[in-house]
Amino acid sequence: MEYYSDTFKAIRLLQQLGYELFVVTNQSGVGRGYFSLEAVYVIHKQLQNDLREQKLEPFKDFAICPHSPDDKCDCRKPSGKMIQEFIEKNNISKEVSYMVGDKVIDAEAGKNAGIQGVIVRTTASKDFPYFKTLLEFAQSLKK
Repeated sequence: MEYYSDTFKAIRLLQQLGYELFVVTNQSGVGRGYFSLEAVYVIHKQLQNDLREQKLEPFKDFAICPHSPDDKCDCRKPSGKMIQEFIEKNNISKEVSYMVGDKVIDAEAGKNAGIQGVIVRTTASKDFPYFKTLLEFAQSLKK
């Protein structure tokens, strides 16, 4: 796996600020038959191991939508369903929570779950806060 040069620094800062980190991901390649759900689990396990190697806390939980867009499921982002389930399961305060992603549908999923959506790394959107990097976003929370 490859990471941006500031990924672990950003995650460290978010954890130092007291944020619990979750992963919410669409994996339409599973639904399209390109790869298995087990392959997704292998990648997530490697991510957790890489975080531990960096002396970071692993992600608290993962939510995966394995469906293709044609399935029209109710869990696929931009639906906020997977996020909402984490909020309820973990008693998360919506007022201080963010859905951070590199696509507008990620930010829309946050909005649909009642939390702030944020976009990093890709094209800015007038509808959501935009940061060039995850570290830039994390540093903005210190203020």
